[in-house]
Amino acid sequence: MMGAPNFFALAMLFAWPAIAAMLFAFLPPRRALVAGFVIGWLFLPMLAMPVPFVKFDKHTATSLGALLGVLIFDSKRLSTFKIGLIDLPMAIWCFVPFSAAMSNSGAGLSPYDGASAAATEFVKWGVPYILGRLYYGDYLGLRGLAVWVFVGGLLYIPFCMIEVLISPQLHFMVYGFYQHDFSQVFRGGGYRPMVFMQHGIAVGNMMAAATMVGFWLWWTGSLKTIFKMPMWLALFAVLGAALAVKSTGALLLGAIGVAALIATKLTRKHLITTALCVVPFSYIMARSIGGWDGMNFVQFIASSFGEERSLSILCRFENENMLLEKAMQKPMFGWGPNGRYLVMKEDGVTILSIPDGLWVIAIGSTGIVGLIALFIALVSPTLAVIRRLKPTEWADPMAAGAAAFAVLLPIHAIDNLMNTMTNPLFILGLGGMAGLVLGPATSAAARRQANGLPLMMGQRRIA
Repeated sequence: MMGAPNFFALAMLFAWPAIAAMLFAFLPPRRALVAGFVIGWLFLPMLAMPVPFVKFDKHTATSLGALLGVLIFDSKRLSTFKIGLIDLPMAIWCFVPFSAAMSNSGAGLSPYDGASAAATEFVKWGVPYILGRLYYGDYLGLRGLAVWVFVGGLLYIPFCMIEVLISPQLHFMVYGFYQHDFSQVFRGGGYRPMVFMQHGIAVGNMMAAATMVGFWLWWTGSLKTIFKMPMWLALFAVLGAALAVKSTGALLLGAIGVAALIATKLTRKHLITTALCVVPFSYIMARSIGGWDGMNFVQFIASSFGEERSLSILCRFENENMLLEKAMQKPMFGWGPNGRYLVMKEDGVTILSIPDGLWVIAIGSTGIVGLIALFIALVSPTLAVIRRLKPTEWADPMAAGAAAFAVLLPIHAIDNLMNTMTNPLFILGLGGMAGLVLGPATSAAARRQANGLPLMMGQRRIA
C-alpha cells in the first residue's frame, strides 16, 4: 500500500453503517437498501481494519449498514424469511470455514478462528443474499435492482473518465493511499481506472455489467428514460466508459451476456444460459482432475490479444498449479482460514503463490465442500428461474430484470474462475433470484396481472 489512510478514510468506513441505516428514514426500505449498497460499494475506501471477530472493510460496512437499517426501520420483514432448499449451498458456503478450521485444529486453528472466518463470510455473502431474498425476490424487485446496477454504471462515468485522463488518483486524493499496485494501471497505451474499487478489473466488471443490464432494460422497453435522459443515450454513455476502462475480460463476458440474452429471445431456448452455468464446473474439473495445464489457452490469448495479456494468464495458471497441489493435501475441508492454503517458503513467512481466482482460494481454504457449495450457490438460482421463466417471457418489460440477472450471475461465476472481484450488488441479485423461485407466482404474466399492469401481446390472463 502506497500512502496511509487518512482520517476521512477511517471516518467514512466506520460511519457508513449509521449513514446507510439513516437512509431508511427518508426512503422506502427497498430503495434505501439498494442505495446504501450502491453508494457504499462505489465510493467507500478499499480499507480493511482490524476489529474483533470480523474483518471490517467496505463489504462489512455496506452489509451491516443495510442490516442495521432493516432492524431499526423494517424489522418485521426479517420474520418473513423462511429458508428453502435453494438456500442450502449459500448456507454451507457461509459456515464451512468453521468446519475447515475444526478439521485443522491440530495445526493450531481454534474454534474462535473458525467462528470468526464464518462470521466474516456471512456478513460478506449471507447478509446481502438474505436481504436480496427479502426485498427483491419478485419481478418488480429484480427489475428495480437491475435499474440500480445501471445507475451505478452511470454514476461512475465521470470518475472513470477522470482517471483515464490523469491515471488512478482519486482514491489517493480522497483517502490518502493507493488501494493497489500502481504498476498494474497501465493498459493499452493508457490508464485503467480503479476509482474506489480494489482493482481496474472490478471497475471493468461493474461497467460491463451495467452495460449488459442497461441494454436489456432498453431493448425490452422496461426502462425508456433515466434522469430525464433517453435510455439509448445513457446506455451509449455507459458503454463508452466501459470501453475506456480497458478491461478485456469484462468486456468479453459482457458481450457474451448480451449475446445470450438476444439468442434466448430469438431461439426461444435457454441453451446458452444453461451452458454458461456449466462452464465454471467444466473449468474446475478440467483444471483439478482433468490434467489440463491451460497452455493452449495461453497461446490463443497471445495470438488474439497480445503477449501482455498472455503473460498475465500464464502467471495465473502457474500459481493455480502450485495452490492446487497444496489444496489436494487436504481435499475435503481445505487448510482453513488465515491464509494457510498459500504456498510458502521454508521460512514460513515468504509467500510463493499469488491467488487470483476465487475458486482456487475456495478449494484451498474450504476444500471441495466449500468450492462446490460456492459455485452451486452462484448458478443454481439461474437454473431454477429459467425452468419457470419461459424464453418468450424474457422480453417482457416486467421480467427484464430477472432475465438480466439470469445471465449476469453465471457470468459473474465465470469471472470468479480468474478473479476474486465479488460485488454485493450481484449477491443481492443472487438472493432476489432465489426469492423469485420460492415466490408464489413465478410467471411474468401472473406478476403483471397481480400488479395491475397490461399483459404483453400473446399472453393469457391467469384466472
